[in-house]
Amino acid sequence: MSSYVYQVMDKTGKRNRGVMTADNIRDVGNKLREDGFYILRVDELAKKIGKAGEAKGFTLGNRVKLKEKLFLTKQLQIMLKAGLNLIACLNNLANQTRNRYLHGVINQIRADVESGEPLSAAFAKHAKIFTPVFINMIEAGEASGKLDLSFLRLSEYLQREYDLRKKVVSAMTYPAVIVSVAVVVVIILVAVVLPMFTQIFADSGAQLPLNTRMLVAFSGLVRKYWFLLPVLPLGLFFGYKKVKSTGRGAAAVDRFLLRVPVIGDLLLKLAVARFSKTFSTLLDSGVPILQSLEIVQRSVGNAVLAEEIKTAIFSVTRGAGLAQPLAASNLFPPMVSQMVAVGEDTGDLAHMLNEVAEYYDKEVGYAVESLTAMIEPLVIVCLGGVVAFIVSSIMLPMFDMSSGATLQ
Repeated sequence: MSSYVYQVMDKTGKRNRGVMTADNIRDVGNKLREDGFYILRVDELAKKIGKAGEAKGFTLGNRVKLKEKLFLTKQLQIMLKAGLNLIACLNNLANQTRNRYLHGVINQIRADVESGEPLSAAFAKHAKIFTPVFINMIEAGEASGKLDLSFLRLSEYLQREYDLRKKVVSAMTYPAVIVSVAVVVVIILVAVVLPMFTQIFADSGAQLPLNTRMLVAFSGLVRKYWFLLPVLPLGLFFGYKKVKSTGRGAAAVDRFLLRVPVIGDLLLKLAVARFSKTFSTLLDSGVPILQSLEIVQRSVGNAVLAEEIKTAIFSVTRGAGLAQPLAASNLFPPMVSQMVAVGEDTGDLAHMLNEVAEYYDKEVGYAVESLTAMIEPLVIVCLGGVVAFIVSSIMLPMFDMSSGATLQ
């Protein structure tokens, strides 16, 4: 037995849609015609869900990717709009996912809903996967009775977040590959090629130039402590994560990164885009402004900007507008405070914030392209300089030895 989504027209010309369970699509058509309907469209629900996006990757460990959460929201929106009850939706979701961890989470959510808990409360038990934005938008949908609309807005929000992240990752992939190749080439030259010449230099008994002695010493360190090569990057990464996990550490790191030329501008635009996008989506879903600001503060992803949002929350709590503290901030661009002021005056703050989000999404794309255009030649020049230094450090003593000159 499979579920089918149908669209029909009755004898008065009124259109209806719904879901029917049957052995095949022919039985659905026969039943609808027997009931006196003119059939407009019939689709198998599983195939219709699949068209919303196919999360076919297998995920190892207790991880749920953003792409998987995006597909989950799209699937729920389609099924709820088609008329399926919540338990049937969650059953279908559990059967659709290929992530074993997410499969177990969905089954737990379904069990909680069956026991009488609200859907938002069931999702809230899995806060490591589902953000406060996710949970509060579901809660707003339950309160308004338009849960499918909340999932539609949530899927649009996650789609923009996914597209922006994909744009940044795609643009930075090529420079990352170049840097990785450069590091590997240097390590091979220093640890494999140079030792072949070191013994020749030692046998000659001649005094080597300073650059050659420095390179030989560095080669010895690399060969002696080679096991530290993978440990150092991992240590730096986990050290960074540890510092970022503390309030003061995160603020210090974010403050430093925002001051770095080019990179700071990109990070600020990313944070402003996320602030505007998240705030707009929450307001549009019916979440109160103070609650929305508190959620945005926790999810903006930048500790320095979060402090500015905290100041704005105090301002709104005292009855003042939101535009004034944003304008007084040294971080928020003037455009943001001006658009917020217009939104407050017209009573359409969500729409104005959405316009800001779209603008800064594009600005992030331009900033990433500029950063990529700057990084690529810089990395190539640095790689060329390092290789030239290594080659000259090897070849100059060889030339002196072949000419019979005394090495200085």
